[in-house]
Amino acid sequence: MSIPAAEGLPAPERAPATDSFALSELELFWIGLQPFFESQGYKLRPRYQPGWVKSWKGTPGFRVEDAISPTMSEDKMMDATRISDGRVVVLKCVDRVVNASEVEIHRFLSQEDFQADERNHCVPLLDVLDPQNGNIVFLVIPLLRDFEDPKLLSVEDAIDFFRQTLEGIAFMHEKGVAHRDCARFNIMMDAKDIFPSGFHPQRTYLTPDASHWAPVRPRYQVPFPKYYFIDFGISTRFLEGESPLVTGTDGQDKTVPEFKANGAPAYDPFPVDIYILGNVYKNDLLSIYPSLAFLRPLVDRMTLTEPTERPSAIEALGLLEGCRRRLFSLTLYRRLSPVKENFIVGFVRAGWHLGQRATSRSRSRGSLSPTQV
Repeated sequence: MSIPAAEGLPAPERAPATDSFALSELELFWIGLQPFFESQGYKLRPRYQPGWVKSWKGTPGFRVEDAISPTMSEDKMMDATRISDGRVVVLKCVDRVVNASEVEIHRFLSQEDFQADERNHCVPLLDVLDPQNGNIVFLVIPLLRDFEDPKLLSVEDAIDFFRQTLEGIAFMHEKGVAHRDCARFNIMMDAKDIFPSGFHPQRTYLTPDASHWAPVRPRYQVPFPKYYFIDFGISTRFLEGESPLVTGTDGQDKTVPEFKANGAPAYDPFPVDIYILGNVYKNDLLSIYPSLAFLRPLVDRMTLTEPTERPSAIEALGLLEGCRRRLFSLTLYRRLSPVKENFIVGFVRAGWHLGQRATSRSRSRGSLSPTQV
């Protein structure tokens, strides 16, 4: 999506092409809106303040905060700070007409009683900012992190990831919502316990002020992070009694069998969610970590060609629990060793990991607390 032209909104100016650290056209768009964001209780980083002047001369150092340009999709998203509590958030620019369904579904899934349900793994909608002129609005969501950054370390990490994501899809389906794109890049995590000092929203390996490497705690020393589904741009909500049929092949995963049917017939999107999530498990976990082979029967069922033969999300949770019960307790602590890892290196790392995990406290389930939302 390109930044839409809108009456009354600031027109971006072209940045000098000779300066690689100069503000881009898209960054200038966000700068023009900073006064509006501040009036709504949100503040952009120093680089995006009107009248910003570089804090460096010559070539900036690696850790000069106001030299950091976006790594997010800057035509859609920008980080900001909520002034009331200093919380870092993400602003997502959407078209109020084209994306009307996304806004409505996101509001629906973020209502207060749903947020109190720990099965809800839909990223909370914190606010909607409307400039009241033009065709865009801004969705405010928490700053999250790639679900594998840092990587899952153990079998118990993988099982918890399976459980939470299946639980989240089951919750959405129970409420009549099909995500339709619950693929790799739409699954994130709240990493507040792993990064106790926080991290920079654009250079996620640095501290929030970009002055140092961000301190990282091993996963086995902290509660399980909470995983979230993001981006409801092609999601569909069905009212009670409404036939669950859709058309279209948008989304990250193009291998969905329903997408390949001749004549592009309408299909039920709920089994499609199961297939897409099963492919995440298969391609991003089982194909990399041989120690997760015990989950293969579940994943194979989730990715069956015939939609009616796939389990529902609730059934998949039951199958997952059955797989888990067959494991010895210590197997849960086993390190996830990549398939191409050297045997001796893997053996040493596995022993060290098991010793560290065995001396760590039991792990609880993490989540966004009410004060954080």
